[in-house]
Amino acid sequence: MFPDDINSTEYLEALQNALDGPIVRHEIMSTPEYMKVYSAVKHYQDYACVEPPAMTTMCCNRRLYNWLISYMTKNIRDIKDKALVLSGPALLDFYITQWEYFQTTHMLIGRLFFSVDQQWIERQCKQDPNYTCISSTLIQLWYFYLFRRLTTHVMSNAISLVDAERSGRAIDSTLITRLYKAYVELKPEGIAKCNAEFRERLGAYICYYENPYINAAVSYIDTKTHSLRTPEHMREYIQVLSELFIQEDERSERYLRSNSLAPMRNKLNERFLRSEIGCIYQMADLMFATGNDNNGLCTIYALLSRFDNSNVLQQFLDKFVAQAKKTITQNCPEIQASTDGGKAVFAKAAVIYLSDTLNAHLDMIATLFCNNSSFTKELRHVFAAAVNTDEMHSRLGVTPARLAAEFCNIVLKNSKTRSDDLGSDLTQTAELMLHKAMDVLHASHDKGLFFKFYQLHLTRRLLDNTSMSLDLEKTAIAMIYKTVMMSVKRHGNKKGSDLEYTLECAASQNSSEAKQMITDIIVGAENSRNYTDQVSQAGFDVDFKVLHGKTWTSVNSNQDAKVVLPSQLLKVCDDYAKRYSAQHSSRQFNWLWAYSKAT
Repeated sequence: MFPDDINSTEYLEALQNALDGPIVRHEIMSTPEYMKVYSAVKHYQDYACVEPPAMTTMCCNRRLYNWLISYMTKNIRDIKDKALVLSGPALLDFYITQWEYFQTTHMLIGRLFFSVDQQWIERQCKQDPNYTCISSTLIQLWYFYLFRRLTTHVMSNAISLVDAERSGRAIDSTLITRLYKAYVELKPEGIAKCNAEFRERLGAYICYYENPYINAAVSYIDTKTHSLRTPEHMREYIQVLSELFIQEDERSERYLRSNSLAPMRNKLNERFLRSEIGCIYQMADLMFATGNDNNGLCTIYALLSRFDNSNVLQQFLDKFVAQAKKTITQNCPEIQASTDGGKAVFAKAAVIYLSDTLNAHLDMIATLFCNNSSFTKELRHVFAAAVNTDEMHSRLGVTPARLAAEFCNIVLKNSKTRSDDLGSDLTQTAELMLHKAMDVLHASHDKGLFFKFYQLHLTRRLLDNTSMSLDLEKTAIAMIYKTVMMSVKRHGNKKGSDLEYTLECAASQNSSEAKQMITDIIVGAENSRNYTDQVSQAGFDVDFKVLHGKTWTSVNSNQDAKVVLPSQLLKVCDDYAKRYSAQHSSRQFNWLWAYSKAT
């Protein structure tokens, strides 16, 4: 029970006894108990407002305010004294638990003394800056009387716990996580602000948790790598540093706020990578040259990727593409130097080598360099530059466009007409081999030349019935169109617009003409079968191919060739011509004797 006289000592003693339960003993305050305390505070406030002189009201409110601050200060100091004798996990658990209790107390006091805040302290704050609302005052009490005097002790024990985990011992990681959250939640007015504005809301966390944690991580890594920071131990230094960074990155994900990861990474980079960057580049040069340490290259790439500055990784990329260009140019088989095997073997060796070299480096990018798009783009650019050089033309004896066309012809011709050196399994791997030709075509700068030779070879295959498969021919046409259109999309500048248009038109025209040529062969075969069924008295089989003149442009120059046919064969040809002209009276019909065969 509260006495009626608010000026009596018993009144404040009763108020203290009522608050000791939830604040000191951490007991849950029931609703009736809460209402009694709230009413007592309200009664005190109402009494102070009724007393006539304003000075009486001020004194009463100040007395209640000072009593509350003194009461909370004593409780906070008691917590500090208990914490100072603790260490290790017990200390961390005690501090975190007390902070959670304090937050509950903070809300309870704020509600109970709301009327004091609203009716008196708000006016006092305007007149005297030393006064703050009860809510802010309580946070400041915790900060100045407990946190500032205890944080070094708490953080040293927290870091010791993390160091124990680094050494392989099991710890209760939730203690560290709960601790950093407690530091984030502590936001006293007047605490030093951080430079980055978006991080100012992190309260005491930046100064008193993040910085000590990062410094401790730097110190730990330094002890593990100090003896290895010499040129002769650089390979081992890179490997050990990478392993430590991976461990610290995983640990930071658990023990740091997400927006602390960048400061942590930058501090480690500056301390352990920036000063050794020259030696790391030299080691990368050696690994690229020997080509026998992919794990080391992968490790270097991962380390350099930690930098936000793209120039650091760009220098590594330059070394990669320089070595790739050297490999492509120097190791390409010299076609003209060989005299056995014929043109087919030359084309096969060159195309397969170029394609396999490109794809080996692409696999390297995917496996070692996380499929970095910048690496892929630069590699394709260097590959195209290498295969289109005069040196490469001298080695190959032909341009890459001509080479790709010759190789497509090798793949698409019937196996009976190909050299045995090409391998008997080429039929099963035809599409794979076409993909290799597309790699060379994609890099070629003269795709118009490719279309020219490809059209000539396609014409011969279709007219001589030497194509492996018309379905495979269609697949090849689709591949060629797709490859050329991919090249078109690579040109994004204004200067490339005319080239894009020209390539697109050429690809579309080549695709349309090739499809029409295949259609002509299919329709011609069907017409020949129908004609043979109707006119079987000739005593021999015939195969007429009706070609569209606008499509088969490469054969038009031979349409005037003259031949002398046996009378029996001439009669069959004349009969077929009359039948076709009767069905297609609007078309002009001409025989192309230069492409005719008889067996």
